[in-house]
Amino acid sequence: MIRFVEGKLTAQARLGILPAAFNPPTVAHVALADAAQERFALDQVAFVLPETLPHKKLDGNGFAQRLEWIGRLARGNAARLAACCERGLVGEIAQEFRGQVPASVELYVIGGRDAAERFISWDYAGAPSFDEQLRHFQLLVGSRAGTYAPAPRHAGRIHPFEIAAHYDTVSATAVRERRAWSAVPRVIRDSVRRALAGGAA
Repeated sequence: MIRFVEGKLTAQARLGILPAAFNPPTVAHVALADAAQERFALDQVAFVLPETLPHKKLDGNGFAQRLEWIGRLARGNAARLAACCERGLVGEIAQEFRGQVPASVELYVIGGRDAAERFISWDYAGAPSFDEQLRHFQLLVGSRAGTYAPAPRHAGRIHPFEIAAHYDTVSATAVRERRAWSAVPRVIRDSVRRALAGGAA
């Protein structure tokens, strides 16, 4: 089930969904959302934090803290939403959104090249294959250390787009391990500093 923590979902034509661990959120997450919104005329973009992440184990910042951070990224911007979802696979997240919007709303999942490759190659183990899932949403793939080239069978459903090359080296890992504060959006930078120092955010 989708739970919105910031912003109001509006019944418009094109909704972007950016799922991630946000551990912590970075300027690359914001750049992906901004570039996808501009390039594909998305009415809103939702930052979505899954409660379970099948592809990675999280260390450090807790769920509630990360949810607060994405809420701050969406606050005061009608084109931004922040939400959490019980389920973690991209197809499951898209299904949850589909249940909350009219059938006329097009869903677009947003990710960097590395995330898209993980979505496509994941072993879904008895669940619908990625190709089957892709009938219910389109995938927008931002360039991250290279541009993604969709397979011919995905033509019309997977759309590469460009973001500035300097975002290639931005990562949440660098923030946690090297205290790369410039990689954190200013609106949450002080909070992230305090959290990583072990203090109250």
